[in-house]
Amino acid sequence: MNTINLKLLRPFAFCVVALLFAACGQQESATTEEASADAPMSAAKVAVTTSSDEARALYMEGQALADNLRGVEAQEKFAQAVEADPTFAMGYYNLALSSQTTAEFFDAVGKASDNAAGASAGEQLMIAALVAISENDQAAQLAALNELVAAHPKDERVHMQLGNYFNGQQDFAAAVEHFGHAAAINPEFAGAQNSLGYAHRSLENFDAAKTAFAKYVEILPNESNPYDSYAELLMEMGDYDASIENYRKAIDIDPNFAASYAGISINESLKGNADLAQEAADQMLAAARNPGERQAAMFSSVASHLFAGNVEAAMEVCETMLAEAEVSGNKAAMGGVSEYMGDIMLVQGDAAKAEEHFNAALDYRLLAGFNEANQAQAERTHTFKTAIAAMIADDSDAAASRTAEYSAAAEMHGTAFEKRRVHELAGYLAMNNENFESAAQHFDQANQLEPVLLYWSASVNAELGNTDKAIDLATRAATRNTLSGNLPFFRNDAQELLAKLTAE
Repeated sequence: MNTINLKLLRPFAFCVVALLFAACGQQESATTEEASADAPMSAAKVAVTTSSDEARALYMEGQALADNLRGVEAQEKFAQAVEADPTFAMGYYNLALSSQTTAEFFDAVGKASDNAAGASAGEQLMIAALVAISENDQAAQLAALNELVAAHPKDERVHMQLGNYFNGQQDFAAAVEHFGHAAAINPEFAGAQNSLGYAHRSLENFDAAKTAFAKYVEILPNESNPYDSYAELLMEMGDYDASIENYRKAIDIDPNFAASYAGISINESLKGNADLAQEAADQMLAAARNPGERQAAMFSSVASHLFAGNVEAAMEVCETMLAEAEVSGNKAAMGGVSEYMGDIMLVQGDAAKAEEHFNAALDYRLLAGFNEANQAQAERTHTFKTAIAAMIADDSDAAASRTAEYSAAAEMHGTAFEKRRVHELAGYLAMNNENFESAAQHFDQANQLEPVLLYWSASVNAELGNTDKAIDLATRAATRNTLSGNLPFFRNDAQELLAKLTAE
């Protein structure tokens, strides 16, 4: 086989500043038992502390909406709740989770923290975990969640939060365990079934995932998200027509359910129907209710153009995204779009232009109102991206120095995701030097949900003669992680590699 041409490397990470507590955006909030701030930690459920009956009622309405992935409506209720009680710490907590912009998120986190002293002990631990997430401090997050579960082992939402933590660490077996606890505590808690389905899906336990999603639909037959979640599983399994059918059920229930339009667009792209994919993206844009939803819809349009190989059209939509984000003052979104444009340029082999976009992305993010921890992460991301650009430009000195810089910073201050990226960069460097054994070892320790990495890992293993492993990796690269923004960049290559490997 020919050696791998690193100029074809297709890294991609569309940065969306959203801190999610569970798979599929299932946002978790506190439970609803009344208690005062001095309630004992031995209480079965975490209390919700507010002096206002109006605020409590609005909060509970918002919680129900958030459970059903109605984020826009939920945000309105939480905003009304904190207006009714400006000291309502958990109101701000959930306002943060339902926020539509980075600035809103950090503002709500700060207010939750400022008012935490008046909340119950369990609420204070939940807020501490949220603050830790906002500061990229996963050790502090885990410590708070472990203490929370120890104090409230019979609270289903507490187990959900620890399950969500393990989900983020890609420890899906541990996530299944805690989501299972949540479902056992409250068999009618729809969010537990949803998250359980996603965790099983990540383990490729598709039968178990189907069972969980079927229960989710049974509990909430008149909500959109259960059908959307099941549709995503079907897309992951390659049953694109059935997936589209379930996405349409979700839209029939709620014509504003944006995620389902995106799912239809991806399905149509995977089927090779470029016009229908673009049509679904256009419908998503027409249904958008705010700048965030417009950005998501335009990203679906960009993805459909890239699936179809129309790079020029994709870049034009990106320019529109940038312009709209600038009008709304959303520097974080501008950073994400700029980084994405840089990745497109890498695909085209234009490392210099890619670096221009990556530099712009960093500039926007440093103006976006991030805290110090997130600004430092933005700088690390810039180093990661420009290290790959240097590899593509055949600038070995810059590639080596940036890789070393990123690795040192990520090992010292990075999240688990970033530490996996250390192995990703090391694998690319080794691959570029045709040290395929080392590359394969590093890729095995990198992000196994990253389609680009799976493709290159398959290619490296093919070079080493590990055909069975290469086929498995190429199959997952071509058919799994269907919602990944990386998929348009490499899917054809992955399919071609798979066809070649299975024909030998």
